[in-house]
Amino acid sequence: VAKYLGDGLMVYFGWPQAHEDDAERAVRAGLAVVDEVAALNGRLATEHRVKLAVRVGIETGSVVMGQGGGEGVDVFGDAPNVASRVQSAAQPDSVVITAAVQELVAGLFIVEDRGAQELKGMVHPLKLYRVVQPMVVGRGTQRAAGRSLTPFVGREDDLHLLLSRWERAREGQGQLVLVMGEPGIGKSRLVEEFRAQIRDEPHLWIEGAGEQFSQNTPFHAVTEILEQALGWRGDESPAERVAQLERRLEGAGLKLGEAVPLIAELLNLPSPDQYPPLMFAPDQRRKRLLANLSAWVLNLARVQPVVMTMEDLHWVDPSTLELAQMLVEQAATAPLMLLSTTRPEFRAAWPMRAHHTQITLNRLNNRHTREMIAGVVARSALAPDLIDAVVQRTDGVPLFAEELTRLILEGDGRSVVHDIPATLHDSLAARLDRLGAAKEIAQIAAVIGREFSYELLGAVAPAGSEGLQSALEKLVDAELIYARGIPPEATYQFKHGLMRDVAYEGLLKVRRKELHHRVAQTITKKFAAIAEDHPEIIARHWTEASDAEPAIAAWKKTANAAVERHAFREGEESYQQALAVLRTQPESPERDAHELDLTNALYRVLLATRGYTAPESFDAAAKARTLAEKAGNLAQLIQQVYATWTSVHNSGDHLGAAALADHLLELAEREGSPVNLGFAHMAHVETCYYLGNLVGTEEHFERLNPFIEAPGFKQFPGTFVIVMGFAGINAWTLGYPVSAFEPIARGVAFGRTSQNPYDLAMARFFESWLRQFLGEPQLVEETSAESLAISEEHGFSYTRDLAHVMTGWARAKRGSTREGVAQIRQGLTGIGRIGARLGLTTILTLLAEAQALDGAIAEAVSTIQDALQVNPQEIVFRPQMLRLRGELLLKLNQPGPAETDFREAISQAQKMRARAWELRAALSLARMLRVRGEILEARELLTPLYSSFTEGFDTPDLKEATALLAELNGAVPLHS
Repeated sequence: VAKYLGDGLMVYFGWPQAHEDDAERAVRAGLAVVDEVAALNGRLATEHRVKLAVRVGIETGSVVMGQGGGEGVDVFGDAPNVASRVQSAAQPDSVVITAAVQELVAGLFIVEDRGAQELKGMVHPLKLYRVVQPMVVGRGTQRAAGRSLTPFVGREDDLHLLLSRWERAREGQGQLVLVMGEPGIGKSRLVEEFRAQIRDEPHLWIEGAGEQFSQNTPFHAVTEILEQALGWRGDESPAERVAQLERRLEGAGLKLGEAVPLIAELLNLPSPDQYPPLMFAPDQRRKRLLANLSAWVLNLARVQPVVMTMEDLHWVDPSTLELAQMLVEQAATAPLMLLSTTRPEFRAAWPMRAHHTQITLNRLNNRHTREMIAGVVARSALAPDLIDAVVQRTDGVPLFAEELTRLILEGDGRSVVHDIPATLHDSLAARLDRLGAAKEIAQIAAVIGREFSYELLGAVAPAGSEGLQSALEKLVDAELIYARGIPPEATYQFKHGLMRDVAYEGLLKVRRKELHHRVAQTITKKFAAIAEDHPEIIARHWTEASDAEPAIAAWKKTANAAVERHAFREGEESYQQALAVLRTQPESPERDAHELDLTNALYRVLLATRGYTAPESFDAAAKARTLAEKAGNLAQLIQQVYATWTSVHNSGDHLGAAALADHLLELAEREGSPVNLGFAHMAHVETCYYLGNLVGTEEHFERLNPFIEAPGFKQFPGTFVIVMGFAGINAWTLGYPVSAFEPIARGVAFGRTSQNPYDLAMARFFESWLRQFLGEPQLVEETSAESLAISEEHGFSYTRDLAHVMTGWARAKRGSTREGVAQIRQGLTGIGRIGARLGLTTILTLLAEAQALDGAIAEAVSTIQDALQVNPQEIVFRPQMLRLRGELLLKLNQPGPAETDFREAISQAQKMRARAWELRAALSLARMLRVRGEILEARELLTPLYSSFTEGFDTPDLKEATALLAELNGAVPLHS
């Protein structure tokens, strides 16, 4: 009911018997109004320069609605008046609730206690709460309409232990509690009772669950929680959802520039244009995502104590488990309680600590079993011999006792002892058998999964809507499933995973396959969004339907999606699933080709999950070789491995690239083709360089030389000039600045005669890179200008962006610092958009150098910190990064840390034999020592290093070294 007041629109939400679900819906509706007004203001501010404000006040209580003196409906009673007063006390764009409402929604929202306030017309002060944001549960023990709980017996000691751990958590001593026990033993019931006990205490309850068929979906449990926590209705645009996410993250105190792109990607949302692309390597990106998710939870806990529950930990995907482990490690000093339930077979990946507790639930004794039966029976009479039989037969398993008792009651309590089922499985099956036509609906639902929607079930089930609703009502009445919502928007959940299993296992295998096929087809055709976002669901149904081709395709899609998120464990399992299905098919050349493709993909993942020397990795590599040899086409395998190496190398995973390069060389040596041997050594040249193995780069370049002129090697765009480019850059890094020009010049000469303009664009880039190392900004700008022109003419985005970086550095060095910084950022953004991670460390170092030239020292330090962290595997540039950070720290008057950086830069350069980097770091340190008067140490540091050079004495670095040594040799040492 709505009516206009003097200052706005008053809306009343009313239900005949208000309870927790209704109060929750009202608060969510209020928050939704605030969110919608905020989104509207974004448009109004731009288009009309006006702004709206909304205040929401919520109270619960009895009211009478009826026709008053006017034409509309009037509302009579205290609740509307109180709500109006509460609304007037609210700040603009906020939702305020009374203590009565807070009691109904405790644990579902973050609230700020506003204290008792004097309100106009109120005799007594009214305690108010401002609702900050919702945080509603995932799927584990979600509340559902009509759900009843079994009597809580025999677990008082376990509950007391939970409550004591909660007290510690509330005091800031974070707790982890793992509730373990066999299926049906009462783990979820204990969690429900604990929740009821702390209901009146201020806290936030976050709830999620593992799902049996979503173990291969990265962060499945987390995304389920987030989607509900963000309060999505389902009809928002992606932009609206991103705006909601931004508001939640800002309220939680996270840095939006990093958190929004990472979490938006997790939720399949577009990253807003105002946030620059994140330059993290894939593994770093994953780590930052985990760090932001855990920071979100911990920041919420600082506002209000948090209980985070995770049911069925044994089914939780590895990525969510990784987040759980991070929270476990960081929660020791936070008001956070992590409460999980699991079966005995689960093994935690984290070691037990003093703030960790494990509760193992044992079976109930006979007395407690009788008490529970009495609670289930309630007013119905049950013969003593039947009670005794139930006690003996169920052996202290609460779920078995409950279900067996219900089975007997459904038979009017007339069952005789010898008719009682012997197992929990038999008991559940007997209850299903008594449901008539509803049993078939339960079985079809079981094929879909433990949770299912009315819409999907209706599309699969043969019954009409009336028959379907009748069957579902019968299942709900029997408490075999729980319902949430009203058809056709309703969703359902089997009361226990065992109930779903029993319904499923009652189907004949032929019927199961038929139903899985129907479900897969229905989702694919009518629920395209589910099929696209959750390929693992489709994969499982096609697999169980024995439809191999679509099953393999879906598993491969699932695996690829996981690997893109760097969720390698999930990816490994999905590739294994695809291979398992493939191997059920008859042998054929087509099957072998498909298996080779999947095995190569699996091998890449195994490098990350198992390691480079693990038996599983060796087995996958050996299998790939066998398949290639069987097909008589080892060259095809080499091409596939080389393509894989290229992808991994460009992603910045240099250790993975090194393992693939080894594999590639082994295959090429067996195959013997000069072209493939050339590609194998080329892979090693690049990989060794970025890993700081400069000697290895030189060795592989020498071994590559005989194959460079092989027919076919130069035909691939960029190969020859890239080899020559890295040979030149490596020579400079080793301390041979003159020799470095020879391969670079060969590359440029080849580019000018090549039929492919990409060769010249890349060759000129490498020339500009060498000139940048030499400190020649004018020549850098000249060479990169040609690379940029060619790239823009032909649409070569990667070389274009690299040319922007080099041009930007040159302009900054020549005095146009603002322009230079902007151009480097332009190139960096472009590289980020295409997903390349190769060389980000040196690009960020160039940006930091340009920022320092522009006077933004603090910003430059931040950038160089990013460079040091963006990819720890990219070792070759670390001495230069450390030296530059030391110089920046000197400008900030921090000589101690600066000296540490200089010495570490020298040490790392020496390990790589990178004399060029060592000389620069030694010059920085020697200048510092000279200022301190430590002339002798500066001379001893610089002299032997300078003497090791045999060429390039007219280059800037060696000229500076010559001048500084002359100064040091002419100075009087102040310290001996």
